Amino acid sequence: MIKLKKNKLNVFLLAAIPVLIFLGCKKSAENSFVIDNDIKTPSNKDPETKTINFNRADGAYTKAQAESDFGGSILMTWQNIDISSNQARVRIPANSLSQGNIVNIDIPDGTEYELSFKIRFATNFDWSRGGKVGFGFHIGNGYTGCNKADNGLGGTARLMWYNATGSKTNYVTTGSYFRPYVYYKDMPEDCGNSFGKQSKQINTDTWYTVKIKVKSNTGSNTDGLVSYEIDGVNLLNQVLRWTTNDDYRKVKYITFHTFRGGSQEYWQATTDGYIYYDDLVFKRIAI
Repeated sequence: MIKLKKNKLNVFLLAAIPVLIFLGCKKSAENSFVIDNDIKTPSNKDPETKTINFNRADGAYTKAQAESDFGGSILMTWQNIDISSNQARVRIPANSLSQGNIVNIDIPDGTEYELSFKIRFATNFDWSRGGKVGFGFHIGNGYTGCNKADNGLGGTARLMWYNATGSKTNYVTTGSYFRPYVYYKDMPEDCGNSFGKQSKQINTDTWYTVKIKVKSNTGSNTDGLVSYEIDGVNLLNQVLRWTTNDDYRKVKYITFHTFRGGSQEYWQATTDGYIYYDDLVFKRIAI
């Protein structure tokens, strides 16, 4: 009887081992699955973040290529732009206003976005009086061209370069600055507001890194935000009301505007001007 009991015990233990092994393996697999789910996707793989380095062969930079790089449709005419040494280069024609490359790039709608890019003005660039440069944001209907945004249906955050003494007849190589250029519900004038801010003096043939961030306000509240940085130095950090209608509060496009003007002839230059761009990164922070 004792021997029989021992055998039964051995059989029971042997039968239980696979069950214990199975339970142990199952628990381990579940833990592994949970850990894998907790791993954060690297930011450069985040579908809400896009990086464009303009790493293409020298020559024409077509609209189709640009839409592939940016991942969205391009509105308006894509022109005067090529690739030079893995940089995007925009030509501003001589004796022109609002000529260069002026487009909007479709992006997923969001209530908070940020972007950064590098910019360089070519050697012997004539600053004239100034113009609009680089990448920015179009909110709601968006407003530009001294069309005041006081109906509360949209705004824009762009960048400009400015020289208070420059003109078409006075070739200027120094004394220029970056300024914010913002359209929003409570803007004081018809044209964009710089909030009295400007960067340190900028020079030709020098790379600058620009960062712009916007956050939509809610309802009619003054809880929106716009901020600018140049080479890591804060240029503007301003709370404001972009809109007063929530149907128009979201960022819709990235602006890519490069041109001289102003509307008066003294914003022009007698020579073609070239501006280079590189390392554009934009990120949707909130839907």
